[in-house]
Amino acid sequence: MKHSHTPLLILAISVTCVVGALYVYMYEATASAVDRASAARDVVASEQSDQLQARALAGTMTSTAVSRDRLSSFFIPSDNVVLFITSLEALGSQSKSTVSIASVDADPLTGAQPGTIAHAHAHISAHGSWESVVTLLSLAERMPFDSQISHVRLSASGPDKTKQPAWDVSFDVQASILVVAPVTQ
Repeated sequence: MKHSHTPLLILAISVTCVVGALYVYMYEATASAVDRASAARDVVASEQSDQLQARALAGTMTSTAVSRDRLSSFFIPSDNVVLFITSLEALGSQSKSTVSIASVDADPLTGAQPGTIAHAHAHISAHGSWESVVTLLSLAERMPFDSQISHVRLSASGPDKTKQPAWDVSFDVQASILVVAPVTQ
């Protein structure tokens, strides 16, 4: 009796090939799903981190609001450089001395980006009593914006009308200018 095992062998090989192909397909599909799940997990973790950072930043923004508002007052706004000159002129009456502004200039601001810090410079000469010139220097150092005093020259110039010695002082002042965004209408 001759049994033909050929059809069964072909069937077995065919089933083995189909099972092998299904195994490869399922392996690839699972690997792809794992990759997508991993990428989705990373996106979720990144989003959660971003939200935590946003909350922390919002808290920082709230807690520093007063300081940030005050920060701009340390600079002369670029759209109000005259504030520097008027502040210098006011030093004379505040210190009870005779003040003259010998020169004033500022860094060029044309085309400067908002947030850029530039400088205004002035040379001041004053005449008055010892107390008034010392007060003048003190006031110049404590102007309501960031300023530096340099090249101070102080000399006695003889008695004034009250027979007290008079003093002459000259110095340079540099103040910081903050370039502000232009106002749009």
